[in-house]
Amino acid sequence: MEQFFTELLEGAADIPVVWGYALILFIAWLENVSPPIPGDVLIVFGGYLAAVGPMLLLPVIIFSTLGGAMGFMCMYYIGRYGGPVVLKSRAMRWVPEETVSRVQDWIDSWGYGVVAANRFLSGARTVISFTVGMSRMPALPVAALASLSAAVWVTLIATLGYMVGDEWERVTEYLSRYGRFMSALIALFLAWQLYKAIRRIRAQKKD
Repeated sequence: MEQFFTELLEGAADIPVVWGYALILFIAWLENVSPPIPGDVLIVFGGYLAAVGPMLLLPVIIFSTLGGAMGFMCMYYIGRYGGPVVLKSRAMRWVPEETVSRVQDWIDSWGYGVVAANRFLSGARTVISFTVGMSRMPALPVAALASLSAAVWVTLIATLGYMVGDEWERVTEYLSRYGRFMSALIALFLAWQLYKAIRRIRAQKKD
């Protein structure tokens, strides 16, 4: 799938540049709604195309940020207005109920900080936006923080793609390692939370 979208974006260099930006926006949106889409890889590649082709770095960043924020808010509203129904129907299998429960614990502990950090939590972005919607956090500050998070992350990885040029695939390798690291970190955190919950239940039974 990654190769397909990379070739698709590469082909955008042969069409009017506005369509290339539109494709970047669409992919950035889709990555937030359907996690298997390798959005970060394609943003890095977009930065590379800005260095060697007709695209410019600033529009790549703007449209990637806009697409990411739109995708976040799309899942936010799905969670806000259809969360329980979606979970029960299993229409979105990439939003597991147990993970939603854990993300809700994060929101209870750190509030808007979870929204601000969402772009850096690889593997949990879609669940975060969905759960934030289910928790009915106010839309305006959520949209502002989601946009800020997307802007910072996108600027970082698109600029790296722009700077390294033909070596852009090295950046994607680092992103892949970062994703695995964050997934492991999140798994450890969830295990720790489960351990604490079990201890708390046992302590209550003893009392």
